[in-house]
Amino acid sequence: MTYFDQTQRPIPSNKISWEYSGSTDPLVGSGANSAERLMGYGGAGIVTALLIWIAYASGVPANSAWQWAVLVFFAYDIGGGAVANMLNSCKRFYHTPAKPGEGAFIRAAKNVRVFTAIHVHPIVAAALLGGSIGNALIWYALLQVAVWVVLAAPLYLRRPFATLLTVLALIAAEALLPMGTGLEWFIPCLFIKMVLGHAVQEEPYAPSQT
Repeated sequence: MTYFDQTQRPIPSNKISWEYSGSTDPLVGSGANSAERLMGYGGAGIVTALLIWIAYASGVPANSAWQWAVLVFFAYDIGGGAVANMLNSCKRFYHTPAKPGEGAFIRAAKNVRVFTAIHVHPIVAAALLGGSIGNALIWYALLQVAVWVVLAAPLYLRRPFATLLTVLALIAAEALLPMGTGLEWFIPCLFIKMVLGHAVQEEPYAPSQT
């Protein structure tokens, strides 16, 4: 059977590709092409700059260089990761078995539950940047629950489940469980990165066919 896209062009049957090669790249995925790398690294840079500006303008209680370094790290890792985890190269990389030589960290990162468990970012950020540690602990627990719920759902329902849980987090982060001044972006970006992005397996389209 032939399927057609929205412009009525036939969709190639070999459009999905799970194979990758090249040097290990945990941000945008090994084998990412130039467009994907530009989107991943460029997007991470833009998001980081915006988040740092927002944090500064809102008066985040960061009074030393090391606190700003922590803030930059989290903005890049979480904000940039929210963009990168949507790339086909990332889907291909993280939802296939680890290859020989990729190392323990990559093997852990390819286990969604383990990778989510080591994301103690809310707790660390609250402790170092004057946020609510109590709310951060709750958010850490909710992040684990959200990812487990998504992974427990049938594959074809994981994306809507992840979207629902992420939308709820967006609402609750502002209205119910705020992280603290200048950290309003933290939980929304974290849930987009981990729940909507990392936890959802989607078919990675081959770049030459998109």
